[in-house]
Amino acid sequence: MTNLSLIPVIKQHFKDRYQGKVAYELSTYGSTLAWLRRNFQHVITSEWMPGLPLGQTVNGTRNEDVQRLTFASDSIDLVSSNQVFEHVPDDLLGFGECLRVLRTGGAMILSLPLFDAATTQRIATLENSKVVFIGEAEYHDSRLEGACSVPVFWHHAVGDIAARVQSVGFRSAELLDVTIAPTQKIAAKIIYAVK
Repeated sequence: MTNLSLIPVIKQHFKDRYQGKVAYELSTYGSTLAWLRRNFQHVITSEWMPGLPLGQTVNGTRNEDVQRLTFASDSIDLVSSNQVFEHVPDDLLGFGECLRVLRTGGAMILSLPLFDAATTQRIATLENSKVVFIGEAEYHDSRLEGACSVPVFWHHAVGDIAARVQSVGFRSAELLDVTIAPTQKIAAKIIYAVK
């Protein structure tokens, strides 16, 4: 349900006009991606494969690190992602890179696990390329790497996620409650940021 919840926000931002627009989805699967491919003229996807050349295609998949994107500045109209930024060691650097590659008026629309708290908590750091947890270790599953293979670096908070995103230079950033089905008991929380 969360993945689908990005779509109404994308539609509202672009007012259903996608001709000539470039979308970048930070994964190679999901309902949002399928919808983007049906509507946007040009869709770029990627995964992150540590240790392999960035910006290159590896076994049919583009390799990108959201902290060091290889795209030209001001070249993309939409950046979308679902459940990615909790795994980014420097989330602000990642948000900043998304801002850099977006054209003026472009949008970053994403979801991530959000905790009912006032402030985001860092739960892991990178030290000499090694993940060091602050307290209990937490991992999520990955389609590419398997069960419990991807470290979690952040517990992002409802109370400050919009301000964190906006702090890197977005003109606006807000946390939207999106309901896409009458039977949906809890609205999905979607971050909507505009350059």
